[in-house]
Amino acid sequence: MDVFAAMKERQSIRKFRKEPVPRDQVLRMVEAASWAPTAGNSQNFRFIVVQDKETLARMKGIVDEVLTRTTGKETSPGKPSSHNLFAYAPAAVCVVGLPFESSTDKALREKDPERFKARRFQVNPGLQGISAGIAQFLLAAHALGYGTCWMTGPLIAKAELESTLTLRPTEELVAIIALGKAESAPAKPPRKAPEEIVAFR
Repeated sequence: MDVFAAMKERQSIRKFRKEPVPRDQVLRMVEAASWAPTAGNSQNFRFIVVQDKETLARMKGIVDEVLTRTTGKETSPGKPSSHNLFAYAPAAVCVVGLPFESSTDKALREKDPERFKARRFQVNPGLQGISAGIAQFLLAAHALGYGTCWMTGPLIAKAELESTLTLRPTEELVAIIALGKAESAPAKPPRKAPEEIVAFR
């Protein structure tokens, strides 16, 4: 598939067929993600692919419980939301970020703590690389005929999900990608014209 066509045609999918996603297809998506640009070629991410129905249901229960406790709103049984949609897909791809600190970060941490703090929260080169990996995963999934939805809503229960997934020390859950064959696709929302989002100087 032409890369420009993939970028234009890809969209977030929120309704999935029940058919499973073969492991070899997931591996192709992960391989595409591995070629994303990362700071210092750190490749500071990995993926945990959850397909077991009981595990998905347990993760959904965790998110729903924290959401209800936090917002006071009950979740609707059987109705996907921006927080628990992943549990209705054949696979939930949990994106795990590993820590990254460049030589610049190290120097700033020692000599300019305030600038270091601002850089970690505003620039965060490690997180930018992880995001690039996610974007390439989504494009590869689309090229292979699969739908995805990049989710951060479930991270309302980040600590609880990290415990359930048994992450290694210093790792963090960054996002969950709902993955499967699309049952239906919504109308694609319009995008701004290039002239609206570019400046030449």
